[in-house]
Amino acid sequence: MADDTAASTLDTPSFAASRATQARAGKWTWLACGVLLVTLATMLLVAGRASLAADARTRPLADSACALLGCTLPTWQDMAAFRMLEHDVHADASVPGALRVQAGFRNDAPWPQAWPDLVLTLSDANGQPLARRALAPSDYLDAEHPPLIGAGQTASVQFAVREPDRAAVAFHFAFRPHRAAAR
Repeated sequence: MADDTAASTLDTPSFAASRATQARAGKWTWLACGVLLVTLATMLLVAGRASLAADARTRPLADSACALLGCTLPTWQDMAAFRMLEHDVHADASVPGALRVQAGFRNDAPWPQAWPDLVLTLSDANGQPLARRALAPSDYLDAEHPPLIGAGQTASVQFAVREPDRAAVAFHFAFRPHRAAAR
């Protein structure tokens, strides 16, 4: 039997023997390249998840990838998705010099997002701003509020502000991202 193996080795031309070795080496090389490519793609996805999560077109991909890989995404933030549904500002009969503000708004974003700061601007008859106040979520929500406002969720808020010295005849609401105080 040993003679048969030696004879078959002698009968195999050298160019055929080297091709078999190259084919085995090539298969492992391609497998290693594939593993490295998948690893690189995963690293890029995890490292770039914040920018992927900031785009409505790629957020579902980032969300699925993070669910699979165990990473977290930053909270969705789109101030243009907040819609003011109703608002009213009138003199507070129980507190002289105060205005009672009532407003309702909705998160029209496809994902939950952090509660925004509400910015109220009071203006005179010429459209000149008389007073502006930005209210953090802690100013207009109760202490038990969830950290995020859900997609499609509405909120009703009430608060009081000091009436400006000059007569305010118009008001405007705006939303801006809430920036937590530095600790």
